Amino acid sequence: MTFLSGMFPIFLICTVVLYFLVPLAYRWGVLLAASLIFYVSAGLEKLPFLLVTALVVYGAARWIDFVYESRAEYIREYKPDRGEKKRLQQQDKKKCRRILNGALIIVIGLLVYCKAGARAAAALSSVFSEGRLDWFRVIVPLGISYYTFSAVGYLADIYWKREKAEKNFFKMVLFLAYFPQILQGPIARHRQLANQLVEGHSFDVKRISYGLQLALWGYFKKLVIADRLIIFINTVFQNFWEYRGIVFIVAVLLSGLQLYCDFSGCMDIARGISQVFGIELEKNFDHPFFARSAAEFWRRWHITLGAWFKDYVYMPLVISPRVTKLSQSVKKTFGVRAGRAVAVVIPLGCVWILTGLWHGTGYNYIAWGVYWGAIIIFSAVFAPEIEKLTGFLRINTKAESWKVLQMVRTYLLFSFGRLLTVPGSLHATWEVIRRTLSAHDIWSFFDGSLLEYGLDAKDFVLLAFTVLILWGVSMLQEKGSVRERIAGYNLAVRWGIYYMAIFSVVIFGVYGPGYNSSAFLYMGF
Repeated sequence: MTFLSGMFPIFLICTVVLYFLVPLAYRWGVLLAASLIFYVSAGLEKLPFLLVTALVVYGAARWIDFVYESRAEYIREYKPDRGEKKRLQQQDKKKCRRILNGALIIVIGLLVYCKAGARAAAALSSVFSEGRLDWFRVIVPLGISYYTFSAVGYLADIYWKREKAEKNFFKMVLFLAYFPQILQGPIARHRQLANQLVEGHSFDVKRISYGLQLALWGYFKKLVIADRLIIFINTVFQNFWEYRGIVFIVAVLLSGLQLYCDFSGCMDIARGISQVFGIELEKNFDHPFFARSAAEFWRRWHITLGAWFKDYVYMPLVISPRVTKLSQSVKKTFGVRAGRAVAVVIPLGCVWILTGLWHGTGYNYIAWGVYWGAIIIFSAVFAPEIEKLTGFLRINTKAESWKVLQMVRTYLLFSFGRLLTVPGSLHATWEVIRRTLSAHDIWSFFDGSLLEYGLDAKDFVLLAFTVLILWGVSMLQEKGSVRERIAGYNLAVRWGIYYMAIFSVVIFGVYGPGYNSSAFLYMGF
């Protein structure tokens, strides 16, 4: 079951009704039961992976918390001197680090096993005939990349004493398995989400209305735009050896928009459903195509992933003794700027290689991480030279035309970066580039040949119209809440907008042959 399956509306209605019928103190139990049912619907064999992760995380967090609390109680009772107190605390921290490392080996090991094993199984299946690898089947749990990162962040926060350990195992399971976010995130922080899940929320018509509106907007982006674009994109890239020329440029440019509508659409659905229950998930997108630089783009795109890497990888590396020592050594030898560059390059390089590996285990995903890391590192290290060049060229950086050009540049960087991953391998990427450059068929825009890849003229007209709607709504969202604006209209206008939105999804959504109700792209990560 996914957000797009036929059973999901029935499942959601039953969950909402039960949630508001039971007493406030027990409503988290409804969410737990619903989340487990939702998870098991993807396959009962996937559940043990989630439960093992929950058990390891719960036990390790309680153990670390116990060590810290026991020492704090000992210090309060016996009042050792400062030196002895520091020695005892360091001793406890080493013990807790061993507990943390053991838990991380298990939790991250499960993630690596599932992702690497699935890739190995896929590679072997392409060599051996069907049926000969029944003994080698790797189960990939639903949402493992998302709940693993949430679990790792929670354990790190307990180790760093940023919060206290959860004492109820079932509440920990709910935190990891909460059904609106298990498919594609956002990556949850325990201190931000856990209390919302268990405190219980009262029935609020306005909040429910706003949540359903947001979910409807997500379905519009997913079903009307993304699932229509993917027909063209898949037709081109899944049969790339049959084509040449500009069709690949068109496909890769549309691919950036398609991924945004697919992923952000899922996030809007997840956040909208959560708002029905009175739960606010973290915002995962902030109109990234309005970004004017690569760094700004990644502050607006998959926000929770970027924040996770910043808090749990980037900052620990920046302040780590080894990086600090190396930076100081380079500073003494080559100057202040070189020393600062080292402190930027090493943490950012690690973050982007890991980001690539999070998205996939192939060399193409590592190359994708290197691609974005190189762009962002270059922009950071050579910022003074870029600023001087801008001044030398007499570019008016405050002009609207320059801002628009920067946005276009960012979109192109993102879209062409997709060339490293969409074809499926680096070999396929090279072949696509070679075939793109081997033909000069600009006339394809005018002779109708672009209508031979799964979409007809009506589809392209509809896409143009819906993208204009997407752009207009995004502009309004940059200025404030669109839902608040709609609420200020009179009854007839409000319901006119609602009916138009509902019928546009029902009528123009893609449900034809080959439609896959489970195909959210980021479910594969």
